[in-house]
Amino acid sequence: MRTLKGRIEELERLELSPRPRFSRQFDDDALAIYNCTTYLNARMEPSYHEVEATAIYARGRELRDKLYGPVIPAHLNEHLKRYTRASGEFELAFGREPRQGDMLHCRHVAMMHSPENLSIHFARLIGAWERQLPQLTCPLRFEGGRLFRRLRPEMRGEEAKWEEDHGISWVERWCVMVERWCIIPEGFTNPRFVDSGPILGVVFLGVIGARHQCRPATLEELQQMCLEPGIKAATDFMFANQRFCELMVEVMGI
Repeated sequence: MRTLKGRIEELERLELSPRPRFSRQFDDDALAIYNCTTYLNARMEPSYHEVEATAIYARGRELRDKLYGPVIPAHLNEHLKRYTRASGEFELAFGREPRQGDMLHCRHVAMMHSPENLSIHFARLIGAWERQLPQLTCPLRFEGGRLFRRLRPEMRGEEAKWEEDHGISWVERWCVMVERWCIIPEGFTNPRFVDSGPILGVVFLGVIGARHQCRPATLEELQQMCLEPGIKAATDFMFANQRFCELMVEVMGI
């Protein structure tokens, strides 16, 4: 049996021993692959569970925890409890939650979900996968502004098939603006019109009843706002986090 002194000496040696060092490319890829799993589910091939078992995913999770903190269970996540479709789109565009008086314009949504932004985002995820997980076919494909997912065969002997993810698609600027914009229900009596005119923006009222609330912007407010300042280049984590929050709201009713 080892003595107490021996155990202490062993712990000291472990503490002083050099830790594995990772290249910048490896760490960037690890984070991308971790964020990539937001788009995976059990119907896909490979599935989330197959990726979770890899060393590159473990490194991505470690980096994610250092940068953004550990994952908080949904029922304890105060940010998720405040989340709405409108606040999520604002956060993607400006890198923070909305405050009272902030405005979200439909063009903000179109900018963030432009084909250029989505192409760059998915190119990073797919590129990282192909470099670090060559033994697993990447189950995501982004072509012509549309995201496709590789589904597991339904019957033995069949091949995997590709299915479009209609939650992430681009046809033309107006179409995506309408599609993403009309899933924002806050303050909308009619999803497209108030007083016979299109709703082009919403103004946030603060957190009311535990959630972010907003109302349609007036014509005067729309004329006064400036669209460009404050817009940020969304990171892969921000896109993945929006995807996660939307799934929680839609599937679990949080």
